[in-house]
Amino acid sequence: MRPVGWVRCGVVVAVVSGVLGGVPVVAQGASRVAGDINGDGYQDLVVSAPDAVVNGRAGAGAVVVVFGGANGPGRRVVLTQNSAGVPGSAEAGDRFGASVVVHDLDGNGYNDLVIGAPGESVTGDAGAGSVTVVRGASGGLGSASVVADPWPYDHDAWGRTLAVGKFEGLSDGGRPMIAVGSNNNWIYYVSATAGNADLGGFALGFNPQYGVTQLVGTPGEALVVSGRGHATDDWQADGEGSEVGTAVVTGGDSAAERAGGLVAAVGDLDGDGLPDLVTGNPFEPGQDPAGALGGKVTVTFGGAGGGPGGRVVEITQNTAGVPGNSEAGDRFGAAVSIGDTDRDGFADLVIGAPGENVSAGAVTVIRGGADGLDLTTVRGLTQNTAGVPGGSETGDGFGGSVLLRDTTGDGRADLTVGGPGEDGGDGALWFLPRAGTSGVTGFTVAGVGLSTSGTPHFGSLSAAGR
Repeated sequence: MRPVGWVRCGVVVAVVSGVLGGVPVVAQGASRVAGDINGDGYQDLVVSAPDAVVNGRAGAGAVVVVFGGANGPGRRVVLTQNSAGVPGSAEAGDRFGASVVVHDLDGNGYNDLVIGAPGESVTGDAGAGSVTVVRGASGGLGSASVVADPWPYDHDAWGRTLAVGKFEGLSDGGRPMIAVGSNNNWIYYVSATAGNADLGGFALGFNPQYGVTQLVGTPGEALVVSGRGHATDDWQADGEGSEVGTAVVTGGDSAAERAGGLVAAVGDLDGDGLPDLVTGNPFEPGQDPAGALGGKVTVTFGGAGGGPGGRVVEITQNTAGVPGNSEAGDRFGAAVSIGDTDRDGFADLVIGAPGENVSAGAVTVIRGGADGLDLTTVRGLTQNTAGVPGGSETGDGFGGSVLLRDTTGDGRADLTVGGPGEDGGDGALWFLPRAGTSGVTGFTVAGVGLSTSGTPHFGSLSAAGR
């Protein structure tokens, strides 16, 4: 069926490279922990280097799977389109790993990887894009298959954005479906099974020149879609000139518009059992007299209907309690993530500002609380913070990606921070247990087994299951 819809985005132990299903198998039962790929009961991390050089192919792209454990991230697997069992081959400009989602597609207890390569050429169509599913398995990774594009002539950059879930109450035979974005303003639903059936789709009123910037699945079967507006109006027509917007897809033919943003995260910040929506707009005026584009984060708390529709709180670097000042180019809100770092029952919010201090980058950690957000104990983190390896340098982009997930199994979310501009574009990753500065581990490109040729931009994206 052609989509039809409504019109309105530490120390690590070993490196195993290029192996699928070849890692040692550990006898154990399948896990039901979200984001656990190898079934050992710990959430695992998936980190992208979408511009990595592979076999001399510039921008072919790579994904690094970092397995969790009681002592933090450990064994790693480097995955490319040249890895055994992965369909296709690494080619210049494929950008394998530009988007990644981790989710248990078939309910077998092992979380799977859904990986986009929006620059992939398919049967002579340059830049058509591709989506690959790599199955989780005991001890590591299993088989891989391509998610076919049902409408290849409607768009390019298939797989630019991805999400997985039982959206709008629909599912693929009881299993979750894959939502795929491309270079237009359509969202396509496809089956996660071998048949890759077309399950329909819809369009939103975002500017197709930019496509959809992000897709986020929620536990409540909603899909959060982020994108940019048109030159003459913004999504919400609020007069701010932001030209960005976020929609929450809540039904088969309707969407609830929310505060503008290019990225989003969902979690319960105030502990009331209702999902709260955080949207980040790195190009929003920062509420300073000069109207500098410092960036803004908007929190829409859960409403009576169970979805994000309650009171709204806006945060910039000029908000009382938030470190720094809103300045042009800070890109505050370029990355956002939600998770409970202290096991107090309230999820906490982490915000990346990779443009801070001439693109050295910074991260802000705000605790959640019964009133929503605790702005009296806000912490700022940079590479100059004691305990964080390295030093802040122009162009590092620390905070270009942020992720809060419990990878050690202690019930507290750990913070992963990406700096894709580190070392001239090599990129780097930092793992901060419980979002603190004790026992922080830094990962370099060479340290994880990637080539330092070109500008891999390792740390551009971090993903874990929900």
